Amino acid sequence: MEVADELKASIIATDIALGEILSEERVASQMGVSRTPVREAFSILQHQGLLTILPQRGSAVFRPNAQDIEMLVDFRRHMELGAARLALRRAPAETADDLARTIELMDKARDRDELLSYTRADDAFHAAFFTHCGNPHYSQAYDLVSGRISALRAHLSIPLQIYRTRAYDEHLAMGKAFEERDEATLLNVLERHITAMSNNYVAALKHL
Repeated sequence: MEVADELKASIIATDIALGEILSEERVASQMGVSRTPVREAFSILQHQGLLTILPQRGSAVFRPNAQDIEMLVDFRRHMELGAARLALRRAPAETADDLARTIELMDKARDRDELLSYTRADDAFHAAFFTHCGNPHYSQAYDLVSGRISALRAHLSIPLQIYRTRAYDEHLAMGKAFEERDEATLLNVLERHITAMSNNYVAALKHL
């Protein structure tokens, strides 16, 4: 998994662009490995939806269109609302602590204007619901799309400066609602927060 993890991290860090063509030979040379682990990594990332195999051309990092984004956001909305509800009921203290820690990381990233650090904290904030929901099936299903969601967050949030807008305030509101065990407010804000990403990301596609 090392090569796959490294490639995935590079995509999420925006070192590799959405839609970029990758060849086994070039990646193997850059990483100092044989083509076998690279081929295996490509297969793993293809399963996760991060790569598309192009016969005779190599593999392309996924580059979504508007419909792709809408479907991913819809899937995420259903999964995350369920996970958040379970986490609130099964591990409220542990989840609240994780949310508070990630908000602190967001604050530091905002102060330093470190956009990628902010998106990583954003990833961790939402992952906390799946970590503590107590149902591994939620986590396993989410893992299949989490790489694409993280990549979209990094590549498309930055052009919109989302970390400086209402999205940040919504994280604060969700953290507060979770700490106060206010399920109705938590789910209401979370649903608005996720749903808004569809239009935001589609708009951001124009900047790629």
